[in-house]
Amino acid sequence: MESIKKKYLSFMIIIVLFLIYLSTMAPVVYLGDSGELTAAAFTLGIPHNSGYPIYSLLGKIFCLIPLGNVGFRMNLMSSLFATLTILFTYSLIFNMTSSRMASFAASFYLAFTPLFWSQTVSAEVYTLHSFFVILLIWLLWEWDRRREFTWLILLAFAVGLSFCNHLQTVMLAPPFLFIILSGERSSILKVNRLVILLSVFLVALLLYIYLPIRTNAGAAVHWGDPNSMERFFAHVGGKSHRSAYVLGKSPMEYLIRAKETIWLICSQFGVILFLSIWGWLKMTSVRWKIFFILAIVFDISYTVFLNIISLEVTAFAIPTSMVMSILAGLGISRLLKTIHSLKLKSTLVRKTAMAFCCVIPVLPMFMNYGLCDQSRNYTAYEHAMNIFRTLDNDNILLANGDNNIFPLVYGRFVERMREEVALFDHFNIFFKMPYLEQDKKVRYGKWEELIDLLEEKIIEKKAADGVYFAGFNPHGLSLPDQFRIIPLGSLSRIIGPGDEIPWEKVIHVWDYYSSESLSDDFFRDYMNREVTAFSHFQKGKFYFMIGKPEVGLPYIKLSSEIAYNDEMLHSDIALFLTDYDYYDDARSELEKASKYCKDRSGVYNNWGYYFHKLGKYDEAIEAFQKAITLNPDHYDYYNNLAFSYLEIGNFRAAEVSFKNSLRIKDKQPKIKKIMLDYNMR
Repeated sequence: MESIKKKYLSFMIIIVLFLIYLSTMAPVVYLGDSGELTAAAFTLGIPHNSGYPIYSLLGKIFCLIPLGNVGFRMNLMSSLFATLTILFTYSLIFNMTSSRMASFAASFYLAFTPLFWSQTVSAEVYTLHSFFVILLIWLLWEWDRRREFTWLILLAFAVGLSFCNHLQTVMLAPPFLFIILSGERSSILKVNRLVILLSVFLVALLLYIYLPIRTNAGAAVHWGDPNSMERFFAHVGGKSHRSAYVLGKSPMEYLIRAKETIWLICSQFGVILFLSIWGWLKMTSVRWKIFFILAIVFDISYTVFLNIISLEVTAFAIPTSMVMSILAGLGISRLLKTIHSLKLKSTLVRKTAMAFCCVIPVLPMFMNYGLCDQSRNYTAYEHAMNIFRTLDNDNILLANGDNNIFPLVYGRFVERMREEVALFDHFNIFFKMPYLEQDKKVRYGKWEELIDLLEEKIIEKKAADGVYFAGFNPHGLSLPDQFRIIPLGSLSRIIGPGDEIPWEKVIHVWDYYSSESLSDDFFRDYMNREVTAFSHFQKGKFYFMIGKPEVGLPYIKLSSEIAYNDEMLHSDIALFLTDYDYYDDARSELEKASKYCKDRSGVYNNWGYYFHKLGKYDEAIEAFQKAITLNPDHYDYYNNLAFSYLEIGNFRAAEVSFKNSLRIKDKQPKIKKIMLDYNMR
């Protein structure tokens, strides 16, 4: 009877955990990959590589739940699998220690670490990945305890399913193979058994057939079009990510990233790390000691060497956090056994130990609740609605950047927002570019080489009807000669030669915007800070544009404050304020950009522009030269350098700089005209 009561209590605690997650969950679609993943699940489509077929299929089931909106239902999926992850973590620690108190304290501490908790609030693949990680370790432990081949079959099938969600599972291969080979190598080295295990594993992997099937069926979201052999393996294997992310940094950059990763883990656990270390030291099984070390080493290696995404943006090191939690459970169990072995008659020590175990998870729950509470976060949904509200029926929108494109993907494919508006995304993934079939002269070549030309053709042909740009860096848009770009609400409007600014729309666009999330005080991660700060920046630019800089400047300063570590935003603010002769404020923004920059060449270029506007041409030339030294393939840097040379009368140096720019990009009619005006050859 006592055992039944304890199990009932454990079940109730898990329900309470799910309700806590539910109370902090975002009420609609979130930023980042959330919009894309939700739209892919809703349409039974294909998200970014590796395609995540099991996530999309499970997500479709959640999309059918008649509760709230579709974004909420997909967020619910993350919370549920996070809860199941904690349940299996609890079960594993209990199987290893037979201590319910230690299992509760350690597993629920993991539940309330910011890194793990933050993944429960929105649609993302990481709680499902976490569930598979703990399930695999749980199955491996059971096999090692029983040494029954059936458990290995279950493990092989679960591994295959895990690969259908996230390829990071491959980092578990070394520690898992070590346990199996060091325990009973005949389990996988006998031919008949190996064939069975591989067959079961491959059967689970057959879920990837979903990708070509749904592509051929015309799924609305079909990233990578993986319905040919080449595109299928490129998408599943993450070819585009490998070429961009894997081993592309310098040794110093890897050292810095390793430091950031270790600090991230330490910040999640604090003094609990000492319990994890003690639990590892007191383990009696040398094999499992090695297993946990290998799991940590390979997970950190994945984070450091196989990715370049900021640790602020993507949840890395969750498997390491899970291992630390398991080891902390072993340490707490050892602590409780030590206290029990003292055989103290007084119950004070035991009650203190029990209270300590309760405080371990409860304290971070209260400390991190506000940090993880996204129950009032409508940012992504409002951002999508505001973009669509800016547009008229015959307008065209060019979109760039995940935090612009993915909310639009959700709005268009899930809620069917403004289907009469033509959308085109910069990478031609969701909203395909026109003219590819109509203009043969731009049909061939790499997409990176065609995109500027295609966007220019759209602007030239449709600017009179209204062409807008959704992107946090309008300077990155390729404009035809004599075209300019102006801020208009959350977007930028492209104005052609002779076109007048639509002042009526410029002035009134903010009146019908949704802005609840812009003024709320919930904690914002990097992505939410980016969107919120950009909106304030756009509003500040609007007031400058209508001749009220005293009203606009506070919005711009608020934008800078919100996105305190966003190098690009600080640089854009600095350039904008420089153009309006607010040199002191511009300098402050450039100093912030210099502090947080990763592309130092771009910051030097911006400093050069700042000095050029001030009339300090020697300092401008020095800054532009530093930018070119760091990035000699950027044609704009040479042009800017040439303009500074022209100001001091050094025409020969200006000519050399212009020629260097034209070697990189020949199609620059403005530069060629300037050279003709100055009789440059």
